[in-house]
Amino acid sequence: MAAKKVNLAKVFQENEQPQKPELEVVESAPTHKKKIAPSRENKKHIGGYFDEAVYRQMKYIGIEKGMTTQEILASALNAWFQMHDKPPIA
Repeated sequence: MAAKKVNLAKVFQENEQPQKPELEVVESAPTHKKKIAPSRENKKHIGGYFDEAVYRQMKYIGIEKGMTTQEILASALNAWFQMHDKPPIA
Protein backbone atom coordinates (compact mmCIF):
# COMPACT_ATOMS: atom_id res chain seq x y z
CA MET A 1 0.00 0.00 0.00
CA ALA A 2 1.29 3.38 -0.99
CA ALA A 3 0.86 6.22 1.48
CA LYS A 4 -1.50 8.95 0.37
CA LYS A 5 0.25 12.27 -0.32
CA VAL A 6 -0.71 15.05 2.05
CA ASN A 7 -1.41 18.51 0.67
CA LEU A 8 0.68 20.59 3.06
CA ALA A 9 -0.78 23.89 1.88
CA LYS A 10 -4.27 22.64 2.79
CA VAL A 11 -3.07 21.37 6.18
CA PHE A 12 -1.47 24.73 6.99
CA GLN A 13 -4.58 26.65 5.94
CA GLU A 14 -6.80 24.44 8.09
CA ASN A 15 -4.55 24.68 11.12
CA GLU A 16 -3.62 28.32 10.72
CA GLN A 17 -4.67 30.35 13.71
CA PRO A 18 -3.72 33.92 14.38
CA GLN A 19 -0.90 33.84 16.88
CA LYS A 20 -0.95 36.25 19.73
CA PRO A 21 2.44 36.61 21.33
CA GLU A 22 2.34 36.32 25.07
CA LEU A 23 4.09 39.34 26.48
CA GLU A 24 5.37 39.47 29.97
CA VAL A 25 5.92 42.84 31.61
CA VAL A 26 9.26 42.90 33.35
CA GLU A 27 10.50 45.88 35.29
CA SER A 28 14.20 46.46 34.99
CA ALA A 29 16.32 47.32 37.97
CA PRO A 30 17.39 50.96 38.19
CA THR A 31 20.78 51.42 36.53
CA HIS A 32 21.77 54.59 38.38
CA LYS A 33 22.42 52.75 41.64
CA LYS A 34 25.64 50.78 41.25
CA LYS A 35 27.13 48.79 44.06
CA ILE A 36 30.50 50.17 45.07
CA ALA A 37 33.22 48.85 47.30
CA PRO A 38 32.99 50.12 50.89
CA SER A 39 36.48 51.65 50.55
CA ARG A 40 35.13 53.90 47.76
CA GLU A 41 31.96 55.08 49.47
CA ASN A 42 31.69 58.88 49.70
CA LYS A 43 34.80 59.30 47.53
CA LYS A 44 35.31 60.81 44.07
CA HIS A 45 37.60 59.65 41.28
CA ILE A 46 40.38 62.01 40.20
CA GLY A 47 42.29 61.13 37.07
CA GLY A 48 43.84 62.39 33.87
CA TYR A 49 45.42 61.30 30.60
CA PHE A 50 49.18 61.64 30.24
CA ASP A 51 51.91 60.48 27.88
CA GLU A 52 53.22 56.93 28.20
CA ALA A 53 56.53 58.30 29.52
CA VAL A 54 54.76 60.02 32.43
CA TYR A 55 52.93 56.82 33.31
CA ARG A 56 56.08 54.69 33.16
CA GLN A 57 58.11 57.14 35.25
CA MET A 58 55.39 57.34 37.90
CA LYS A 59 55.11 53.54 38.04
CA TYR A 60 58.91 53.12 38.16
CA ILE A 61 59.27 55.52 41.09
CA GLY A 62 56.30 53.88 42.77
CA ILE A 63 58.02 50.50 42.52
CA GLU A 64 61.28 51.96 43.87
CA LYS A 65 59.47 53.55 46.81
CA GLY A 66 57.00 50.70 47.35
CA MET A 67 54.02 53.00 46.75
CA THR A 68 50.74 52.38 45.00
CA THR A 69 49.36 54.79 42.41
CA GLN A 70 46.80 55.90 45.02
CA GLU A 71 49.57 56.73 47.49
CA ILE A 72 51.60 58.59 44.85
CA LEU A 73 48.61 60.71 43.86
CA ALA A 74 47.73 61.44 47.50
CA SER A 75 51.32 62.55 48.13
CA ALA A 76 51.31 64.76 45.02
CA LEU A 77 47.96 66.32 45.91
CA ASN A 78 49.06 67.00 49.49
CA ALA A 79 52.23 68.72 48.20
CA TRP A 80 50.11 70.82 45.82
CA PHE A 81 47.68 71.73 48.61
CA GLN A 82 50.56 72.84 50.86
CA MET A 83 52.07 74.85 48.00
CA HIS A 84 48.78 76.78 47.93
CA ASP A 85 48.64 77.24 51.72
CA LYS A 86 46.01 74.55 52.27
CA PRO A 87 46.14 71.62 54.71
CA PRO A 88 47.24 68.23 53.33
CA ILE A 89 43.96 66.28 53.39
CA ALA A 90 44.43 63.65 50.67
